[in-house]
Amino acid sequence: MRYELGNMDRYSMAANGTTMENASFFKATLAETVDAARLLNAVKTALQYHPLFGCKMMYDKRYYLEDNDNPEILLFHTDTENRPKEFGKNTNGYLFQICYDENTVSLEWCHAVTDGRGAIRFFSTILDAYFGVELPAVPAEFPLALGYESVYDQSVKPLGQIKQPNGFHARDMKSIKNGYKCTSHVLKVQTADVLRVAKKSDATPTAILVPLFCRAIREHLPDKAKNRNVSCNIMVDCRAPMQMDTMHNFMNMKLITYQDKFDSYDLPKLGTVYRAMLDLYVQPENIIWSCTQMIDSTDFLYKMRPLALQKAVMKNVAKILKKTMNNTAFTYLGRVPFSDEVKRHLLDFNFRSWPDIGYCVVAAADLNGTLILDVCENYADKGVVGSFLRICKEFGMDIKETQVTVFEQANVRL
Repeated sequence: MRYELGNMDRYSMAANGTTMENASFFKATLAETVDAARLLNAVKTALQYHPLFGCKMMYDKRYYLEDNDNPEILLFHTDTENRPKEFGKNTNGYLFQICYDENTVSLEWCHAVTDGRGAIRFFSTILDAYFGVELPAVPAEFPLALGYESVYDQSVKPLGQIKQPNGFHARDMKSIKNGYKCTSHVLKVQTADVLRVAKKSDATPTAILVPLFCRAIREHLPDKAKNRNVSCNIMVDCRAPMQMDTMHNFMNMKLITYQDKFDSYDLPKLGTVYRAMLDLYVQPENIIWSCTQMIDSTDFLYKMRPLALQKAVMKNVAKILKKTMNNTAFTYLGRVPFSDEVKRHLLDFNFRSWPDIGYCVVAAADLNGTLILDVCENYADKGVVGSFLRICKEFGMDIKETQVTVFEQANVRL
């Protein structure tokens, strides 16, 4: 079967091989040693429930997904550091890679298949099947409507969207040219502590953590920087506000810029400002408008032929957007959708996203009441995370850094 790809699905293929390429990473730490045969059977079972992951990428004047006729699923017995850094051509055409080592299982995938919310569902089904959780019958049909295209409407006008000022210039925050490597900081805090602080400020965890992280970055900008604003793209799942489920990508980005005046705001006011902007953004009119704008402004690139021209243009576009689109990003999965049975077998979970735009990204998820944040950055100044921890502690959130490693992203290669 052939599956059509939408705007954000095709973006991932256009960004392939550029400085904006991104393949996120999930890792579950189990309370027991991984059984490879059970894991393989679990993956095969999960593919019945998530057909897009059972596809290969094809190109015929445009990219599309097609059922993979190669039945062999490859698992890699290796740790994170030594795992293969390419998948696709090394995974029999499948656009994901699963590795295991001792008591850990990891998944990384090409975003042409789906976004983080779609992928965590696939990972959850794998773990359910692995631990023998009873699964429902395989559906006769799947939610496969294209995200942006399903809500496209040029007649809809946005509600109260104010253009955000630019963030600081990339040259004012020196970065390390590190290829697909970055420094990964794992941070942990009790979710209840963050919720308590957020509730006092009439905000949400995102509306509290994002501005405080931007405030930490500001502390490390040089005095000579003329623009000290910090712009952050916050990932927003459009499924709930649009009341439309899909297995395809349906995430969008809300840019909010931390401005000079925000330094004088107390936490309740700061949280209210961010929450108000996020609450307004998820109004259906604004989701429709932003999806429509994205299609209108980028679709020409994905239709460009020959393919070599599209890739050449995208490489140059990526170099510009990498430094100008935003300074940092924040993506939050919320509570991981694992069953109670699976949670009883989990010791830890990690969600990691390489900084495809700007030089820093925070990926967060909640497992069993612990909020786990992974800060991936390529700053020359390694003090930003420490400043963030200090600022959070001042507001009653005792976030601890539990691990610092060098992480190298793996990417799809066909």
